[in-house]
Amino acid sequence: MEWTTLQHLDLRHVGRSGKPLQPHAASFHPHQALVAVAIGTYIVEFDALTGSKISALDIGAPVVRMSYSPTSGHTVIAILQDCTLRSCDFDSEQTCVLHSPEKKSDQVSSDAEVHLALTPLQTVAFFGFHKRMSVTVVGTVEGGRAPTKIKTDLKKPIVNLACHPRLPVLYVAYADGLIRAYNIHTYAVHYTLQLDNTIKLNGAGAFAFHPTLEWVFVGDRRGTLLAWDVSTERPSMIGITQVGSQPIASVAWLPILRLLVTLSRDGNLQVWKTRVIANPNRPVLANFFEPAAIGSIDIPRILSQQGGEAVYPLPRIKALEFHPKSNLAALVFANGTSGETSKNKTTHNRERRKQLFAVLQSARGSSASVLKEKLAALGSSGVLADHQLQAQIQEHHMKGHGHLTISDIARKAFLYSHFMEGQAKSAPISRLPLITVLDSKHHLKDIPVIQPFHLELNFFSKENRVLHYPVRAFYVEGPNLMAFNNVSGLESIYKKLYNSIPGNVEYQAKYLIYSKRQHLFLVVFEFSGATNEVVLYRENTVAEIANSKSSIVKGRDAAFIGPNENQFAILDDDKTGLAVYILPGGASQDPKDNEKLLFEENQPTETNASSIRGPTPFMFETEVDRIFSTPLGA
Repeated sequence: MEWTTLQHLDLRHVGRSGKPLQPHAASFHPHQALVAVAIGTYIVEFDALTGSKISALDIGAPVVRMSYSPTSGHTVIAILQDCTLRSCDFDSEQTCVLHSPEKKSDQVSSDAEVHLALTPLQTVAFFGFHKRMSVTVVGTVEGGRAPTKIKTDLKKPIVNLACHPRLPVLYVAYADGLIRAYNIHTYAVHYTLQLDNTIKLNGAGAFAFHPTLEWVFVGDRRGTLLAWDVSTERPSMIGITQVGSQPIASVAWLPILRLLVTLSRDGNLQVWKTRVIANPNRPVLANFFEPAAIGSIDIPRILSQQGGEAVYPLPRIKALEFHPKSNLAALVFANGTSGETSKNKTTHNRERRKQLFAVLQSARGSSASVLKEKLAALGSSGVLADHQLQAQIQEHHMKGHGHLTISDIARKAFLYSHFMEGQAKSAPISRLPLITVLDSKHHLKDIPVIQPFHLELNFFSKENRVLHYPVRAFYVEGPNLMAFNNVSGLESIYKKLYNSIPGNVEYQAKYLIYSKRQHLFLVVFEFSGATNEVVLYRENTVAEIANSKSSIVKGRDAAFIGPNENQFAILDDDKTGLAVYILPGGASQDPKDNEKLLFEENQPTETNASSIRGPTPFMFETEVDRIFSTPLGA
């Protein structure tokens, strides 16, 4: 797996000011492919898939912190440098002041820490300034709840806030590492997340939540990463590891890849995978977090892909914002050292080259790993970027030379550093890279689990020109089959595919297959620590019939077969076996007969007319990852 750039959002012409600006904050919509970007005094909304600019609002002051409101469509809640809290509605292109500071002279810098937490259960926002003793709650709609200061039960400096995405819980982190969970309605204490005195913490720098399990991830300001299981009345710590010495500024869960990403204050990005807890009564702490097999992020390569250009010295990553449901992230860089004179640049570059030369001299005779560590510690002053290193290795090989040693790489880094002195660029990066994690083994991992539908253009092929537009589109969210009404735009739970799933089991929908002829859904789920399952659900086509039942068969993929789609195949978990089942009656059967179908595993090959016949087994000589329906009728 590797990081790659999808596109660059162009922000050069926002506000039409002569001074070039750099985006300093970004936020994704909770479920749509929209991203809001703060640059200067503007907030700009983009379509994250096409890169098209949708709207831009001048809000009067630069943004310090912002987030999409989970309770309204296209509204961003932002805390500005003038200490006001504003609501920015992109639909009406209006802004509204939700809270003003007590003193008009109050100002905070763009790098100051302010804490903002939004809940999908109420139209309110919780916010507070770093290390203050109180939290303010205010309504996020005009004329909503008036600003109210909440005095917490602990008289300690507050260092972070977060709201649970599904439960009415507000997490308040204190400076000594203590985290209290309060009810958002009554502000009563639910529980406390606290370690024993042997492990010292400085307080939470970032929060993240698992999308299906009741796991809370906390990145501490001492560089410690923790995981808590809050599914019980007495939460327990299930994982802890030391990320580094720098404070953790950001933690995010990637739902598609099921990985955890941490960003330290110095711009160091690390990706972790989590172990499955087999027994919830005995949590496993050892090696709960394991480094994921993913390449480190190569900033020059990210900036130069998709028509961009690299910048030297390498900019530091300030923030990495992830889409909650897609394999999509926005990369925000810290402002460079602008305003340097040519003389200062030359002196600075000379000092960096001296440092690089000293490292090369001191590492003579050392192992390659030692030299790599020392070069990495220098950052942009002496490290060849990955794509430059690959080019050097390829050039070395083309010339017929022997193996390229780490000493050769170090010398190349020294020469490249000298070359780049004249290429140093201090201008702002006036574009925002949208990046993704590319998994070369699973290209379909970032495809949403949704039933594709299209409009057949048959205006001229039918005499009455009656157009049959699909009433609804289906997609899977959690354990539910959801229906989106194309006319009203309303979403509803169409069928609960699983009545209950144990709290310690992680699951993810992988594929959704639907037969319009048979009105049958095949939904493939992947479970942690267990085999994959295919859920069969026959759609109700007659209003008088009660809700039909779903049934489950083991398998990792499914597909319909035949011109009438009256057969379907299930791919076994071992990837070498295929089972074919035959639906009774074909496409012309009475829908009332459909409701009698109850699928049972390991049933005999021949069954009565009201049940599914099969399975008929087939074997492959090699492993198969996916199976697909064929468009051929033969």
